[in-house]
Amino acid sequence: MNKFTINPTGLGTSAVRLVEALKSNRGQAAADSTPDAVTCPPTPLQTGSVTAPMALTTFLGPNTSVCQPPFESKAGVTIPSLYCPDPIRIDEDLANDVNERLVAWVEQIGIYAGQLDYVRACNYGRYAMLIHPDTNDPDRLLLAAQCMAAEFAVDDHYCDDERTGSDPTIIARRLALTQSALDPVYILDPEYDAQFQAAMKSDPVRVGLTAYINRVAEYGTPEQVDRVRLGTVTMFIPMNWEAAWRMTGGLPPVWEYLAVRQANSFGPCLTLVDIIGGYEVPGELYSIPAVRRATMIAGTATIILNDLYSMAKETQPGIGDGGLPAIIAGESGCSLQEGTDRTAKIHNDLVREFETAQRQIMSKVPSMELWRYLAGLHAWMGGSREWHSKSARYQV
Repeated sequence: MNKFTINPTGLGTSAVRLVEALKSNRGQAAADSTPDAVTCPPTPLQTGSVTAPMALTTFLGPNTSVCQPPFESKAGVTIPSLYCPDPIRIDEDLANDVNERLVAWVEQIGIYAGQLDYVRACNYGRYAMLIHPDTNDPDRLLLAAQCMAAEFAVDDHYCDDERTGSDPTIIARRLALTQSALDPVYILDPEYDAQFQAAMKSDPVRVGLTAYINRVAEYGTPEQVDRVRLGTVTMFIPMNWEAAWRMTGGLPPVWEYLAVRQANSFGPCLTLVDIIGGYEVPGELYSIPAVRRATMIAGTATIILNDLYSMAKETQPGIGDGGLPAIIAGESGCSLQEGTDRTAKIHNDLVREFETAQRQIMSKVPSMELWRYLAGLHAWMGGSREWHSKSARYQV
């Protein structure tokens, strides 16, 4: 059987031609045109032992967002209407279950020592419940919450928050060693290996990332684990870039910020979408440039939304750089309100572009796994907005 065969539609040979067309210039030109109507696959969708809740699987076609109402930021500006999905599922009992499991894990690992009440209030368990509506399994959702806690710990302890030990002068060394927490190092000399292992175990951030990637391996295939590892390690490069700007002073050009922010976005978290859902997007489809583009657009949209919700926190002494609204205002000489308005427009344009890309891909590649993944990205954006609006992480 051809490896591109897609069950249960039986469109294997057609899928081969469509995938190859998307990879070719001819296919890329076709992808830029207006797609035909999309026919949704049968539902409910069940993959392996994980059945997706009907809230997501009853509609796997291209989704449309809604205009969320404006809100007042404690940074002294009004965030205009944001074009973004509504959350597909809100299950507070499930969220609380996952959150308490996460707090116990954080205490065991040692990250955020003495700050368990703060971790509980950040409610990463609720985040996981919102962004992965295609599973009700609290153990799988715990993996998403662990991702958030571990990666935010890198931000807080190494990059952004001087109150918790961040120092731009040593971030490069820290991140280089932290990469080893995700990608094992093989030091064959026993003496030096023992020193290395002791150093890794002495840093809770590294311990957390090691525990996180080990849990990813419990649920994902080797190829999926590599995606998670690569996405996370890639994020360390723009973290070094941010440290350089912090040391030299000033603000980067807006174009440079947008270019680098794509790698330091929620993209690494999106590598979990199919793992937590209990299925796998085949590598031949995941690596299509059009799919990569859609994924990166979704990740960038969510991090720009983060810039809007985190403005008040970023104004506190010793934290961050202010995000895109402040960078736009600084470069253009406009007010922070105008910088906020322009940031919201960039976000909204990205979400609309993702939805266009989603329709184009789905009109050409009849893969239920890929369709479910694209629907999962869309759901992720809606869940992320809901979490940002209520999490204590951004309440000042």
